[in-house]
Amino acid sequence: MTILQSERLLLRPLEHGDLAALTAIFADHDHMWDLMDIPGRSNDPATLASFYLERSLWAFDRYGGGMWAILDRATPAGLLLGYTGFVIDIDEEIDVAKEIEAGWAMASGNTGKGIALEATAALFDHTFDQLGSAKISAVTSPDNHASRHLMDRLGMIHERDITAYQGRQVVYVVGRDAWRQKRAEITSQAALPR
Repeated sequence: MTILQSERLLLRPLEHGDLAALTAIFADHDHMWDLMDIPGRSNDPATLASFYLERSLWAFDRYGGGMWAILDRATPAGLLLGYTGFVIDIDEEIDVAKEIEAGWAMASGNTGKGIALEATAALFDHTFDQLGSAKISAVTSPDNHASRHLMDRLGMIHERDITAYQGRQVVYVVGRDAWRQKRAEITSQAALPR
């Protein structure tokens, strides 16, 4: 089991015991609208949480990575703050060395605290340094300003628009070298007094 850590956070693979917390995250439709309204996919929070959990467990077994639970290092047995990780569908064949898609979601009340940035930065470090990926991509609705802001803060650039999920989506990417440069910037900013 691959555990990732940052200054404040501990990231561990999602597990069956996280199902209730994931269901609560997906039940917040105002916050999770981007993932709740995908045609052909259930918008029932429990069904969607189970789908994400099973997909993550499969991806960890097949590729060594899926979705990581984000926890506070001070209380690692505490509440799930959110999740971050890889978007890999069951039975999907990917080449992790070329490109992998990332995704994330925060539980209500945990936005605007730098948690998603810190957790996803740890994920990107792992993806580039341990898994050897050349590029990470992320896909969202053009109207998901919170995710697009995080993508910008992670040094990702808007590469193209695609038609998927609910319609038009934006694809952002970051390569290994660009990430290392951005990571140094993020680290130096974190050291500044607030």
